[in-house]
Amino acid sequence: MKKLLFFTAIVVLGLTTTNAQVKFGFGLGYALPVGDIGDFTDGGIAGHAELGYGITNNIDVSIYYQGDFLVGADLENDGTVTSVGNVTVSSFMLNGRYFFKEDGFRPYGSLGLGLASIGSIDFEDNATSAGASSSNFAFRPAVGFKYKVLNFNVAYLTAGKSGDASVGDLTVNVGLLFTFGGK
Repeated sequence: MKKLLFFTAIVVLGLTTTNAQVKFGFGLGYALPVGDIGDFTDGGIAGHAELGYGITNNIDVSIYYQGDFLVGADLENDGTVTSVGNVTVSSFMLNGRYFFKEDGFRPYGSLGLGLASIGSIDFEDNATSAGASSSNFAFRPAVGFKYKVLNFNVAYLTAGKSGDASVGDLTVNVGLLFTFGGK
């Protein structure tokens, strides 16, 4: 009985690893601030990296990291100039992706859920200085396509609030997504 159970386990593991689709991707993009943060920051740079597993040819899950660097701006109100420092948003997510086609040009939709860490949002004028940072639940829906190893997507990240300001961004990303053992 033990030999049969051992043999069955070896066969199941062998079949699983034969069809394994390990995915590794990275890329860069442009981040456009959305929400209250858009009132006092300009656009910036987005970068991402992911490591995943293809459950089927059309469905994969991955651990996804996205880092966004948004450039601060100067605000003027009644002759007082307030400088806003640069803002960083780092998010770690569990990402699910569904490919609508199996071959060639492969459009997809994805959804990431996880934690976003918002770096200090510093406000500084002639008399005072204040800052706030926080970590929040975040989600990131995206649509895009994969062609061979080229990966392109447009994503909306909502990272909750830092102080009273809602933080989010819309990113346009281009990168590479390698698949080992599948499509």
